[in-house]
Amino acid sequence: MAQNVAGRHRSPDRYNPLSELKLIAKESAQPAVKGAAIVAASGGLVATFAQPAAADGQVAAAAKAAPSSAAVVGPQSATLKAASALNAIGFAEKATTTKAKAPKPLVIKDVVVEKERAEAKERAEAAEAAERAAEERRAAAERASRTTERTPVADPAPSASGIVGIAQSMFGVPYVYGGNSPSGFDCSGFTSWVYRQAGISIPRTASQQQASASRVSNPQPGDLVFFGYPAYHVGIYVSPGRMIDAQRPGTVIGYHSIWTTPSGYGRY
Repeated sequence: MAQNVAGRHRSPDRYNPLSELKLIAKESAQPAVKGAAIVAASGGLVATFAQPAAADGQVAAAAKAAPSSAAVVGPQSATLKAASALNAIGFAEKATTTKAKAPKPLVIKDVVVEKERAEAKERAEAAEAAERAAEERRAAAERASRTTERTPVADPAPSASGIVGIAQSMFGVPYVYGGNSPSGFDCSGFTSWVYRQAGISIPRTASQQQASASRVSNPQPGDLVFFGYPAYHVGIYVSPGRMIDAQRPGTVIGYHSIWTTPSGYGRY
């Protein structure tokens, strides 16, 4: 005798659309999959999501891609609508990200290099300014020297030996390095020539003249004026602050200022 056995059924659970939506979203997480079919296990519903033909359609195109021929009723209908909306939002975000422009690369300046360049520029400008100032000082000194040469000075009375008078007779003779004749003199060549014309023989160089002369503290016209020790320059003393000498290249024999404190005076 046949016995009817009651069939076992799954205990009915309350359908949760939100849980269904999370399951669908999880299984369709790869945005590059086209036409993926997602099987809803609890209801047996197949939800097909199709990617829009172009990203510009965004939400509207995604909505059109949703299935329209299948008859969906009940809780599954809500799940399908929510999944379609979520898929459309994903396509819209992808289109917006694709259209975004790449950021411009940041240009970071090397602060150390910029600082070094600025300091080098300042040093170059300072050196140029110092050179200009030195040139201006040299030009001013040259102008002052030429003015002194042109300034008329009363001729002092020649000394007993006639040294000053002989020296005055050579006014206008140019400075010539190593010169010891009226065609050109250097400083010690001039003094030795003048003294020789007066009948006094003295050494040729300034340092030798300094070493052999008698040192005096109160010079008289015709005495020698020495600069440096050993002497690097010598002239013939005329009056306080004045002398006659062969000064330097580009000048001529004449009255010149004693421009600095002499190292001493000598007499023969």
